[in-house]
Amino acid sequence: MYKTGSVPININTNPINGRSTNIQFMTQDTGSAKLFFSFTKDGVPLPLSAVDAKIVLLYDDGSFYKKSLTITDKVNGTAEYVLSNAELKHYGTVKAEIKLYYTNGQALATSFFTFSIAKTLEDQNIVPTADYYIDDFETLRDGINHIVEEISQTVEELQKKFADLEAIETKEGAQKKADAAEENAKSYTNEHAKDNVKHITAAERKEWNAKETPSGAQKKVDAHANDQEKHVSSADRKAWDAKETPSGAQDKVNTHANNTDIHVTAEDQAYWDDMTRQFKAHNYNQERHISAAERKTWNGAVTYANIMLKNGASAGTRTPMYAKWGAFLILRGHVKTDAEIIFGSIPAAYAPAGGSVITVPLSGTGGTANLIIYDDGDLKIKYPDPADSSKMGGGYYLDVVVGFQEGGTA
Repeated sequence: MYKTGSVPININTNPINGRSTNIQFMTQDTGSAKLFFSFTKDGVPLPLSAVDAKIVLLYDDGSFYKKSLTITDKVNGTAEYVLSNAELKHYGTVKAEIKLYYTNGQALATSFFTFSIAKTLEDQNIVPTADYYIDDFETLRDGINHIVEEISQTVEELQKKFADLEAIETKEGAQKKADAAEENAKSYTNEHAKDNVKHITAAERKEWNAKETPSGAQKKVDAHANDQEKHVSSADRKAWDAKETPSGAQDKVNTHANNTDIHVTAEDQAYWDDMTRQFKAHNYNQERHISAAERKTWNGAVTYANIMLKNGASAGTRTPMYAKWGAFLILRGHVKTDAEIIFGSIPAAYAPAGGSVITVPLSGTGGTANLIIYDDGDLKIKYPDPADSSKMGGGYYLDVVVGFQEGGTA
């Protein structure tokens, strides 16, 4: 049982960003909040073969998720995504965007849309913390490298602060120096006072007056002791003691750098380098890939024609048609016919060598049947043996793509 919110995605060159939907989930929709996507381009379903579909979610509290969609129908272009319990806790408006990564190196970014998550009564007091989740290795590695740079910068700043701190005179050290100066002055004065015979000259008096007096020294000591710019307070000392030491920060950096769970080893790096080399070699292979001009020519060369119906077969909700596109035979439409008869035909030049058998869906009652394409162009519906008569009469959808191959042997 799911709460399903459907989001149609039209791939074109002029998307409308920020479109709002009426989809709303609740924080207690455990395992039941599902987003369903249907992809179209130029009015027809967009096939999702050879593609990794990602959904990017940005929440009001700054949480960020990037995860893969589950592709439910590669031919008709449908996919879905079920929100996790952790994601449902981030209530509010959610911005979402779909990205399609093809194996040939192409990528498509769709316009973003919004939906909302409301708090239930029992979740009124929850205060979720911001999460950051990416299932993409390259993006995760860039984030870790950024964290390492920030830690290294913090260590350098701390080292500079500790160097400045060591150069500052402590209050206790200054007091010891002042006490020693005062004691020396008193000793000198006492010795001079005992000498009742000696008299001083004018030059000696001038020299004596130039010396520091105990009271003057004390004033300088007091002024130095009260200098708040040179000395640290108890609060400053407590705050500095609580900060990370250079050695402690370096230990954390070393532990982080040696963590092989989040860093790649030399062997892993060599493997990724080899994979990158192979990918680039494949990406620039002009024999396997088509150019933009070739694709434009092929897209413009597709012309549909009606299938010639026979033996009482008739068109259903859509006219049965056929076309040849590059290396593929394309069938489209809805046909009503009995099983085990030739209900129509296409030119033999359009049929794959040796014929083909493809599974097609029934309309109305559900289930599947086999569509047989003979190499002379005849078409027939055949049920698995024995035939299921309860599923006859609703018609058959002929929306299939068949690999085309001319005759001859390898």
